[in-house]
Amino acid sequence: MKALLIFLAIVLLSILWPASLSLGACPEDPNDNGLCDTLYVEAYPSDLHFTGAGQLVRVTLYVTHDLTAPVDSLAGMVIPLCFTRTNPTKYCSLTSYWNAVSVSGTSLSRSIIRDIEGINNRFLDMYAPHPTLLYNDFYLDVSTSGQHFWFWWAGSNEIQRWKDGSRILTLTMTFRVEDSMTVCVDSCFWPPSDRLAFARSDAALFVPRHNLPYCFQISYPTTGDANGDGTIDVSDVVFLINYLFRGGSAPDPMPRGDANCDQVVDISDVVFLINYLFRGGPAPFC
Repeated sequence: MKALLIFLAIVLLSILWPASLSLGACPEDPNDNGLCDTLYVEAYPSDLHFTGAGQLVRVTLYVTHDLTAPVDSLAGMVIPLCFTRTNPTKYCSLTSYWNAVSVSGTSLSRSIIRDIEGINNRFLDMYAPHPTLLYNDFYLDVSTSGQHFWFWWAGSNEIQRWKDGSRILTLTMTFRVEDSMTVCVDSCFWPPSDRLAFARSDAALFVPRHNLPYCFQISYPTTGDANGDGTIDVSDVVFLINYLFRGGSAPDPMPRGDANCDQVVDISDVVFLINYLFRGGPAPFC
């Protein structure tokens, strides 16, 4: 009986083992049995509260890629993106000025290839030691009227091969907006390439996994919600008192603390909130 159970266990494992391997593979790239190559598009959270015309909204692109075999080394990317928006009478621009291609100089702060909030950009790390290669390996086309962002990269030699890593900062798109709105980003056809594609070192192309289409909302902050917890209550009064008199954190963004809408955050906003919460005064609204 024991021998029969062992035999059945071996047979069962022989059936399940190949299946488990196939489940670990990535259908997009059969050579990849590790972390599936993935493109993530995400708006930077702190930019999503509208504070005035000309506001900059950063949208970051991250890549997950692992090296399971030499042939799987990532050697190129084609990322054609188009965007649509609500509130069409207000501008939402994606211009070459705010989306430069540079790894040094005064335009670095506006470059699509830059560190952001302490997060290292992989391309910047790769090309900063030899920036002349950058302009042979990259091509970027942006258009406000066409509402597209077309990025192409092909590593010119082994130095430019993409290393492994999960959610590595790759690019930063910068929108300039005039008002609150919802923006949706999606992959699209844009000549001369087809749609979104990654290239292996053997020149084979495949479509990576991705989170597209991706939409984000740029909205006015809730005035009076000084601590940004989504509700207006006595904790906002305490937050403002700590900020104004005890060196506490400032409202983020500052208009959250402007309860009486006079464009200044001061003791009058504390009084306004107290009147609203405990004396039937008017609600904060700008």
